[in-house]
Amino acid sequence: MIVLDKVDKVFPGSTIPAVNQISFQIDEGNICVFVGPSGCGKTTILRMINRLVEPTGGEIYIKGKKVSDKEVNPDELRREIGYVIQQIGLMPHRTVEQNVALVPRLLKWPEEKISLRVKELLETVGLDAEEVSRKYPYQLSGGMMQRVGVARALAADPPIMLMDEPFGAVDPIVRGRLQDEFLRLQKALKKTICFVTHDINEAIKMGDHIVIMNKGELVQHGTPMEILCNPANYFVKDLIGTDREIKLLELTKSEELVTRTKNIPEQIIEKDSFILAIDPVQRALEIMMKKNSDLVGVRDGAEMIGTISWEDIKKHINMISGDN
Repeated sequence: MIVLDKVDKVFPGSTIPAVNQISFQIDEGNICVFVGPSGCGKTTILRMINRLVEPTGGEIYIKGKKVSDKEVNPDELRREIGYVIQQIGLMPHRTVEQNVALVPRLLKWPEEKISLRVKELLETVGLDAEEVSRKYPYQLSGGMMQRVGVARALAADPPIMLMDEPFGAVDPIVRGRLQDEFLRLQKALKKTICFVTHDINEAIKMGDHIVIMNKGELVQHGTPMEILCNPANYFVKDLIGTDREIKLLELTKSEELVTRTKNIPEQIIEKDSFILAIDPVQRALEIMMKKNSDLVGVRDGAEMIGTISWEDIKKHINMISGDN
């Protein structure tokens, strides 16, 4: 879906690359999270994908097409890519409805279609359209503004979304709720998402794929499980922290450990021992302890997709408990 091939960026007045020879691929429908310290090049990569910043060298491809081709209009490219930033970027002099409708109006959608889309999106992100549509951003809480920002980015149904520290400006409790809500939405929407954060916990929770950056260099990339199990070097180990096993339990999605089966044991049904596929593995342990069981069922929405056992969890803890 998105390919970066030896991409460089050197800003005017500097001899040190902000991004240096970066190459990787983001698969369609995945959340790719860029994580690393401030100034490591994460946001620059995002801004090069939608051509707010032009690369110094290398190529970026979307669906096999170079974004740098002369026939690619940057403004049209950006209208097809949703963009959510930490500062939210809502226009203060426009209502919630006007903010969300911004891109559809630029695309000259019929007003009736725009009204229906705004209402649908606000309710999708957990807001009461009747209550908030005519309000201005200053009348909303931080969490509500973030939800409006996500709704605006989704308004024209873009296949790609860029999210730069989207939940960083709210308190930890609201942040956790927004993360959970967005993962729920992604299950249904299956957008291709580039997500920037400085928080490794958020990266592991949100990402299908993680790109770890430092000083403009790509240090390691892979699935959360691959990075937890096999940190590439001491920088990655330090970024993850000393509690890799705890992170595995808290941040690994249960769907990564599920044994898929349609034959759910009777003991699970009798004890109502179920978790959701997007729940962390730690939730499975909590249910096991509460229900005095060594097995839980896993649902994907209303569908029962399989089970997780205590043995499954132990095996995965053991995978990262060595000196990798």
